[in-house]
Amino acid sequence: MATITDKTITSHGMTYTVTAVNGMDRVEINNKLHHLGDQILKLKMQQAELIKARDLIDRHNKDKDLGDLFLEMFSL
Repeated sequence: MATITDKTITSHGMTYTVTAVNGMDRVEINNKLHHLGDQILKLKMQQAELIKARDLIDRHNKDKDLGDLFLEMFSL
């Protein structure tokens, strides 16, 4: 459950009271969202590379199976 509190921060030598949720103010939440977005992008890139690799294996095996079938059908 989210807990809303006031939080005291200091910025440029000035002290401010801001609203925080679970101890994080808006800037901290935005920074965490940015970091998570970067991680998601990296994971999606890794996922795309793995999908390509899997597709290459599938295509290779399909071509190999077709080649074997061709040899079976037309070999003397």
